[in-house]
Amino acid sequence: MRTGDMRIYTAGLGLMLIGAPAVFAATKDAEPPDREMLKMMEFLRDMEMIKQIDMLQDMQQLENSDPTKTVAPQKSPPLKKKEMPK
Repeated sequence: MRTGDMRIYTAGLGLMLIGAPAVFAATKDAEPPDREMLKMMEFLRDMEMIKQIDMLQDMQQLENSDPTKTVAPQKSPPLKKKEMPK
């Protein structure tokens, strides 16, 4: 084998060795989730739903609140520029 062929062969072998763990990890991830994981996923979905309900209630409270309390702050008058003596 020539030096160039050896480099290509070594690079190909290196790529195969790097990619091999990823292939084995992908097959392990393909296993169905166990009951504990399913319960945790359901719990997280319920928590997200509770957060959304709380947010909707807060929005309704803001919409139904007294409009005099939510008056926008008034703007301050513009500052006058002082003339510099010449």
